[in-house]
Amino acid sequence: MSGLYIVGAVYILWLFYLAVMSLFRAHHNGTLSLPAKCLGYPILIVGVLLDALVNIVVLTVVLFERPYEWLVTKRLARHIKHGGGWRKAIAGWICRHLLNPFDPDQRGHCR
Repeated sequence: MSGLYIVGAVYILWLFYLAVMSLFRAHHNGTLSLPAKCLGYPILIVGVLLDALVNIVVLTVVLFERPYEWLVTKRLARHIKHGGGWRKAIAGWICRHLLNPFDPDQRGHCR
């Protein structure tokens, strides 16, 4: 798998993550209108499918292991909680810099 494809897939997934977290924040604040829901739900659906694809294909290459979970966050959380070494370091870095700052939940995204 080309490094450019890996970077592109991760970047697109991150963009979808940012969009979904924005929708979640509006839902949590009670400001998500019906038109925004109608436009936002397809983003959520595509985002979940992309999340599973990146987990199964890209993270398998990056972490050099087969997936036991369907979604990226669950896999990263497993490495943070129960892993060690370089996989735990990579998972921690991704969560600390790319996911947690954008999740409206104060506990962080990878818990």
